[in-house]
Amino acid sequence: MADALVSKVLQQLTSTIENESALILGGKKKVEKLTTTLTAIRSVLIDAEKKQVKERSVRVWLEQLEAISYDLDDLLDEWNTKICEPKRMEIMDRHHSSLSKKMVRLSNFLSPCFCVNQLVMHRDIGSKMECIKERLDDVANEKDKYHFDLDGKTEEAERQETTPLIDVSEVCGRDFDKDTIISKLCEEGEEENCPLIISIAGMGGMGKTTLAQLVFSDDKVTAHFEHRIWVCVSEPFDRIRIAKTIINAFDELHTYILWQHLQEHLRKSVMGKKFLLVLDDVWTDDFRIWEPIKVPLKSGAQGSRILVTTRNEGVSKMMDAAYMLPLGKLSPEDSWSLFSKFAFYGKSREDRDNLEIIGREIADKCQGLPLAVKSLGSLMRFKDTKQAWESVLHSELWELEEAERGIFPHLLLSYHDLSPPIKRCFAFCAIFPRDHKIERETLIQLWMAQGFLVPTGSVEMEQIGAEYFDNLVMRSFFQDLERDRDNFSIVACRMHDIVQSFAQFLSKNQCFVIEFDEKNVLEMASLHTKARHMTLTGREDVKTAPSDLFHGMQCLRGLDLSHTSITGLPSAVGRLFHLRWLNLSGLNFVVLPDTICKLYNLLALKLHGCRRLHRLPRGLGKLINLRYLNIEETESLSVLPQGIGRLSNLRTLSKFCIGENGEGCNVGELKNLNHLRGHLEISGVEKVRDVNEVMEANLKNKEHLRSLDLAFSFGGQELITNVLEALQPHPNLEALLVYDYGGSILPSWMTLLTKMKDLKLLGCVNCKELPSLGKLPSLEKLLIGHFNNVKCVGVEFLGIDPVTDQNSITESIVLFPKLKELTFRYMVEWENWDTTTTTSTATRRTMPCLRSLSLYDCPKLKAIPEGLKQRPPEELIITRCPLLE
Repeated sequence: MADALVSKVLQQLTSTIENESALILGGKKKVEKLTTTLTAIRSVLIDAEKKQVKERSVRVWLEQLEAISYDLDDLLDEWNTKICEPKRMEIMDRHHSSLSKKMVRLSNFLSPCFCVNQLVMHRDIGSKMECIKERLDDVANEKDKYHFDLDGKTEEAERQETTPLIDVSEVCGRDFDKDTIISKLCEEGEEENCPLIISIAGMGGMGKTTLAQLVFSDDKVTAHFEHRIWVCVSEPFDRIRIAKTIINAFDELHTYILWQHLQEHLRKSVMGKKFLLVLDDVWTDDFRIWEPIKVPLKSGAQGSRILVTTRNEGVSKMMDAAYMLPLGKLSPEDSWSLFSKFAFYGKSREDRDNLEIIGREIADKCQGLPLAVKSLGSLMRFKDTKQAWESVLHSELWELEEAERGIFPHLLLSYHDLSPPIKRCFAFCAIFPRDHKIERETLIQLWMAQGFLVPTGSVEMEQIGAEYFDNLVMRSFFQDLERDRDNFSIVACRMHDIVQSFAQFLSKNQCFVIEFDEKNVLEMASLHTKARHMTLTGREDVKTAPSDLFHGMQCLRGLDLSHTSITGLPSAVGRLFHLRWLNLSGLNFVVLPDTICKLYNLLALKLHGCRRLHRLPRGLGKLINLRYLNIEETESLSVLPQGIGRLSNLRTLSKFCIGENGEGCNVGELKNLNHLRGHLEISGVEKVRDVNEVMEANLKNKEHLRSLDLAFSFGGQELITNVLEALQPHPNLEALLVYDYGGSILPSWMTLLTKMKDLKLLGCVNCKELPSLGKLPSLEKLLIGHFNNVKCVGVEFLGIDPVTDQNSITESIVLFPKLKELTFRYMVEWENWDTTTTTSTATRRTMPCLRSLSLYDCPKLKAIPEGLKQRPPEELIITRCPLLE
């Protein structure tokens, strides 16, 4: 980790030599001397990081170096932030050209004071730099006594080609164990103790959770139980969290402060229901802690089961398990099979033959532990030569004491093979609790906030972060991968508890979690003044945070308050000028303090689910570095502040609320937001009074947008028709929703969206006919609803002109070529659906991929087309259509 940190600081120092910053930071020669010292230290860091595992003194030396490097990083960040302030003011002035002459004269009058402040700031930063230089010299002098090997090479992150998932269930050697557990869970009997408890016991890394997952997802188990619930227990045994998780699987959870009320709700939730409850990773063998959860679970139906995984056989005895499976090590052949699956992926048969003897010796080192086999196999996938394999086989890391405990040497070998930046990214994952679902996008944002992702050339931080994430996936540091249904990309993952413990071993307390208690939160915060990420958790009855909570935490880059119940944010948060990532999701804020607008380095502001929030700070446009503004599910937020258009770095803006009568922003402020990607909702479109504003927004330039919602509230027909026509998106758009549009004609550009897969047209009550959509080549899902004036759907819906195209259809034309799902809802005047053409060929070539047709509330519809009757889709749903039923 020290290597990556020093590399980043060196890069910052190099840039200061090239500009005026060096004059303030102590002169060009001093900055060059500092750079030389860090470069010399860096040349020994690869060897130092390997030796620290066995030599505590080296570990202490590295911790001192990291502390100095972090302080230098903070100082350079402080300097860059403060010299950028005049630039921000210049941007603000350009967007406020209507300032009065009086205000300009006042600005000129204050400028001498501003200059004095700048001189004081320069002197203060120069003094801090001199102090850091002295500390660094001491560390540099001390390095010679350790006789480190020199390695001047800079390890850069290799771009690894992403590979498919490897299904370890095929080769994990647990078929017999899986069948045994399933048999015990599904066997019927007149058991006295309901629910019956089955346990899987074994040491860490043995595959207990993997086996439980295989059982949990088995078709026989899914069919046998009415409800299945998975809870990761870990340590400590949190009965409130466990109870809430179980209740949430059955019904909506209310807010409970008293345990007695929660316990009663749990009893009613499971009453009379046949369930399978998996309690994964149970540590406590104290019956007094288990009993309050066990009692309400007894109200479940006969045949209910609890499956427990644990490292401690005493847990099985304490829970009075009816059956315990002691999970043993993999056999040598099963170990080799699993190892080969990973290690030889993509390698030729010749490579496998050359490396098999060494490979078997390496697999034997894993001692039958599945996690170790998987980790080491993933490492060897990236080793192509016999020499590289022999280096792993004979590594001195096998001699560590940890080897007797079976897992850390394999993780250390994989960790040391990572590039320095990816090492930091992995160690940072220690912030997550055990079994936490890690969202890929959030993790990349957090890495970005910590400065781990340095853009190079045209490659953006997001792309670098995605490559680092994929690298860690391929090396098996992440597991339980969750894929996007549409493009199969990884959207979330988890870490094995041993891997997570290993990350904590590496993280050196740079990130921490504080349980929010008014009595101890300030004391806890005071112990972590150098922390760079903080997650605050708290009870539901604690609504306020101490005003001075953040006074001593000036190093924070990331702050997560979403796990608390606070209803207001201390104004002191505005002093955290290093802060880049702020999560306030789900909190009951009505407004945000204006001091948030002082967080000039902020990259991500997450307000997802802040349902009472009705206003954002007026100065939000000052946050010119902001890349992510998540305001999904903020129903009370009806306008965005003026100046939002200054945020030209935005990648995510979940919704854009148009204002009126001088309140809030106009649609033209979208003009410079050309980096927006993913999904965008534009609401209040009916408020637009000038089509030129829409033209200025220039949606056609937003090439990275994939999904667009256009929400109207009806409005004047003539103007609103022109407004929608001017809202033409880029052809890359894949999903479109138009809602409550009051015009009578849909836009001409709709037929130009050749990549569109999902189209929803709802509440277009004044339209008398449907748009021509049949020639859209990529359309897969189409939903049309509340077209109250449509009486007939004819060949124009297919994209055929009744006059010019009717007689020219050939077999080469396929209409709705990829459409899979077609749904009509609430078409109250619709009578006829006739898409008959003059040739039977055209009929056969319409909707060839249609799988589902749904018709809801079409009371006057007389019939469906003959072509659909002859070739009915797999799923046909007709509801409240009396003439069809």
